[in-house]
Amino acid sequence: MAERKSSKSREDLKQSQMEDQDLFVVAIDFGTTYTGYAYSQRNEFESDPLRIYGMKVEPINNQMLTKVPTSVLLKPSEEFYSFGKVAEDTYAEKCKNGETDWRLFKNFKMRLYNTGGKRTNRNMMIEDCRGIPVSAMTVFVSMFRHLKETFVRQLNESMKGVTGDDVRWVVTVPAIWDDSAKQFMREAAEKAGIKKSKIILGLEPECAALYCGTKSLQLRPTLKRGVEQILGPGSRYLLLDIGGGTVDITAHEVNKDFQYDELFAAHGGPWGGETVNFAFHKYLCDVFTRERFTQFCKNCPDEFNDLSEDFERKKRNFGSKIVSETKHIVLKLPYSLFKDFPSETPQDLAILEHDKLKIPVKHMQAFFDNTLDKISQHIEEKMKNDKVKNITNVIMVGGFSVANIVKERLKLLFPENTKFLCPENAEIATLLGAVIYGQSQIHSTNFQKPEKSKPRIIVPRIHSRRSRYSYGIDSHVLFNPEKHPADKKFRDGKEEFCKDVFWVFLRAGSVLKSTKVGKLSTFTVDKDSKTLDVVIYRTENPNPKFVDEEGCHELGSLIVNMSEGVGIRNREIKIGLQYNDTELSVYAINNRDSIIKTTFDSLDTV
Repeated sequence: MAERKSSKSREDLKQSQMEDQDLFVVAIDFGTTYTGYAYSQRNEFESDPLRIYGMKVEPINNQMLTKVPTSVLLKPSEEFYSFGKVAEDTYAEKCKNGETDWRLFKNFKMRLYNTGGKRTNRNMMIEDCRGIPVSAMTVFVSMFRHLKETFVRQLNESMKGVTGDDVRWVVTVPAIWDDSAKQFMREAAEKAGIKKSKIILGLEPECAALYCGTKSLQLRPTLKRGVEQILGPGSRYLLLDIGGGTVDITAHEVNKDFQYDELFAAHGGPWGGETVNFAFHKYLCDVFTRERFTQFCKNCPDEFNDLSEDFERKKRNFGSKIVSETKHIVLKLPYSLFKDFPSETPQDLAILEHDKLKIPVKHMQAFFDNTLDKISQHIEEKMKNDKVKNITNVIMVGGFSVANIVKERLKLLFPENTKFLCPENAEIATLLGAVIYGQSQIHSTNFQKPEKSKPRIIVPRIHSRRSRYSYGIDSHVLFNPEKHPADKKFRDGKEEFCKDVFWVFLRAGSVLKSTKVGKLSTFTVDKDSKTLDVVIYRTENPNPKFVDEEGCHELGSLIVNMSEGVGIRNREIKIGLQYNDTELSVYAINNRDSIIKTTFDSLDTV
């Protein structure tokens, strides 16, 4: 997308905006494979929600609505050097020159994906392309700082004087990420110099849905009618966000005001396009041996990148037509592998023809099978939900969703009358939708009370979500022998109690609106205590009984400042949970209904 020069200065824009309003929304879509940012001006959004600008892409120095490889290059000193394709090319050049102590990081986003009781560790280390560890926070902060500074430089070329105070930032995260991963992303963005109050976390499938809905409202009437059957008021749809690292599956019902209500909490798993790449790499290990292929990846990064890009093109085009019309998928084999091709390789495994590697179609298909089986099984499981079992509208977005074999395979899971929508710009739908999501947040008053002189802006909005987890604390209740196991019984004075009871603040499956408040619990604090530490638990079970049952895990600790009132007996504090859009917050109030200073930490530090 060519850059549009603005004739207005920052001061001109501020004349038409309140001083405390953000002039720009910038979205950073941080992906496993590709990352980018896009932005829009506040005043332009009011007339054209899809007037969204792209990032400057090196080395061509052109402004484009696109993303670049998620690759971070650090100097030997661990200082940031470059990002994207430039980072990959520079690293390859350094390796050719024998400078092997430079650090290239790729595919590191998935380190934040947690399952079970695992939580993201604030001090965790990640490995570079040579297996050498460095602080994950260092890499994430470097990426955010680079993108922030690049945007500010880009904008100041056409509009002088823009500062961080003029910008609202939206950082996308998978909907299936837990609270600790979200906190890590927020902390990394803050350490990169973005103010806490200026950061919004946007859920990837929701952002994609907002883009699709907004795009549908801009279509010509003849085209709009068909799309509104999927995205218009009264419709329900399943959205499959199939990216490089994860698959997010969610479903929405659209009400008359183009507001979206989530029908079940987003679910998914680590079944993105990178798993197909890993299967391809395993195949190359079978052909060349693991040791030889590993050495190739370390010592020839430029050739490895060329091979990966060639495979990516074949991966996207692969489908039933190719299976029926050809016997082999042909890739150009880098010289470093070509010269070591084992002469005894069976032809049903691989064929070398000049400098071409011919992969039998059955192997190419096998690269996808495990991944698509897992996605299919998960979709089939979710479709058993009574709220969505009759849905016949499906939206597919994300980089991996554009692969022919993915679309063909997943369409088999649904009835013949199902309508499928894979929108234009499916690969950057989340990025564009994140800009819309951020603008809709700062324009919320406009939706409710539009000026009489202006037409009402019709842009889809997220109205409600569903809680993925039940949240609560460890408590005790009077012992009931008919309900409670004997090993949970303890005595306090004359009364018998049951310990380890999961006291639910917020229940899994609950409808979450922008200011959803969970149940409050009252604590009596010792007169000499200066702090109160409360452990918060979570589980996907909507009806948990005990905090130590299978599937229940510690989420984090709430530390309440109790310095006020030290020496007073029977001080009471109320603790509760609240969902502010996409993030969980824990708060405390005293008996005067005043908010007390607290800190809540869901990140491991061990």
